[in-house]
Amino acid sequence: MFDRIQTKSVVSRRGFLAGAGAFMAVGMAPSARALDLRNTPFTVTGQLARLDPYLLYAVSYVESRLDRKGRTGPWPYAVRTAKESYYPPDLPSAMQLVMALPAAELADADLGWMQVNVRWHGHRVPDVSHLLHPDINMRVGAGILREAIDSLPRDLELAVGRYHTWMDEPRARDYGRRVLALRAQLRRG
Repeated sequence: MFDRIQTKSVVSRRGFLAGAGAFMAVGMAPSARALDLRNTPFTVTGQLARLDPYLLYAVSYVESRLDRKGRTGPWPYAVRTAKESYYPPDLPSAMQLVMALPAAELADADLGWMQVNVRWHGHRVPDVSHLLHPDINMRVGAGILREAIDSLPRDLELAVGRYHTWMDEPRARDYGRRVLALRAQLRRG
């Protein structure tokens, strides 16, 4: 089952990533209206963590996006290892995949729509499989983002970039720029 998902999703992800840089550099085509995030986990969790729901959505989009029939968006069950990216269709399939991964591969995997890294943040949950639950993943990711922003309240670009990496400032700034540009685009519509 995962071979089919893996092959199809990896091709889609590679194709999407090849054009993602150019797409973000040119800018997204404006739509008729802004994305409505009312009554979504992005808004609920954003309120709890004092974070803009569009910022949470933008981070999750950059981290776990999946192209489904010409539409892209964050994917709550995304699993990324050093070897491969997987996009199981639902929570039971994602749980089965994670249980089947070799321990060494799982130890540094990124899970869920916020792509929470097991090595750096697995201690935040009783069991790493909890990171596959969309609401838990969103809360943990929001907590990590909140900590990053609190670490640099006067430099939002770098602070948001710290969600992705603390050790490489140029890479963090690039990530922060991409996320903040996407957030602005989502708000404008």
